[in-house]
Amino acid sequence: MRTRLFKRVKLSLNELTGYFKYKDVYKLMLIVKLRKLPPTKNVLILTHDNPDPDAIASAWGLSYLLKKKLDVNSTIVYSGLIGRAENRALVNVLKIPLIKYEQQMLDKDQSIVMIDSQPYTGNNPLPLGVVPDGIIDHHPLRKTTKYKKWAFINDQIGATSTIISASFKRQKLYMPKKIATALFFAIRSETKDLGWEESDHDYKNYLYLLPKVDFRALHNITHPRLPNEYYQMIRSAINRSRIYNSVVVCPLGEVPYPELPAEIADFLIFREKIDLSLVMGVYQHDMYLSLRSLRRRLNSAELIRRILRDYGTGGGHEIMAGGKILGISSSEAKSVIKIITKRLLNTLSLSETNKTKFLK
Repeated sequence: MRTRLFKRVKLSLNELTGYFKYKDVYKLMLIVKLRKLPPTKNVLILTHDNPDPDAIASAWGLSYLLKKKLDVNSTIVYSGLIGRAENRALVNVLKIPLIKYEQQMLDKDQSIVMIDSQPYTGNNPLPLGVVPDGIIDHHPLRKTTKYKKWAFINDQIGATSTIISASFKRQKLYMPKKIATALFFAIRSETKDLGWEESDHDYKNYLYLLPKVDFRALHNITHPRLPNEYYQMIRSAINRSRIYNSVVVCPLGEVPYPELPAEIADFLIFREKIDLSLVMGVYQHDMYLSLRSLRRRLNSAELIRRILRDYGTGGGHEIMAGGKILGISSSEAKSVIKIITKRLLNTLSLSETNKTKFLK
């Protein structure tokens, strides 16, 4: 496995007391940080919008840790939709207790812990001015990120679920089969079977979870029944996609759920002679973008922020990234797609005129 150096972020003295770097994550137990939360009867666990398996599973594992180790109840909340078939199956098969976010939830006397996300990044419902008590994440720490107590972040691993799994292991805490199955599926899907942005920690915790998994449930999650509209969107994606050298760009238009651009980007990237895919789709007047890259020297998170400059927000990892543009009409979407595509091609030194259909 590769070992990468941690990139230091300039932090204030107060932030340094709460932020733990890569080398500290497995020396210091997460449960120690959780004990520093303000005294409360309930913790609000907040995921990113349209949560993926990593956000869902790590939030559920954290909820179990809080109850068993601190006797603290928690509520897992999310905003948006869970539209992707595998993600819906994960929640339904394992009966994961998720609740839709509502603004009044923040008015209660409770601690707030964000998981697999950070404040003010455009991918969660946390309002400006509301600061979470704690953050658990595997994305790089943003300069704008704020927290009251601590940020437990390791951007050198492939999944936030690895942090939660390691905490169970360190605590020698019994893990129910359903939670083990969720965490296992999350690490597997987030790292693409330990092939994308994996680390030794992901691998070791994957093996730690393996004997605890309910494989019948896992099969039902990974092989869900797919609706007719999924195949319609696959056909539409193939027809709309255009290839520029080794880059495929797909403007989907209106989409039935916000995770679909990511789903299509995952699908398109594995065509032979393709090493980067960008997919754009509009859901309820917001544009969602998803980027996948097999170019190890290209940072996808930096790239998507660059091409979204002055239009929206974006972030992610080296080879996976997503973005969002708020409040966009169908007519505006067409011109924005042209601008975003041009920025992408200019950044990669590709010509707009040299394009071909996805299927010749």
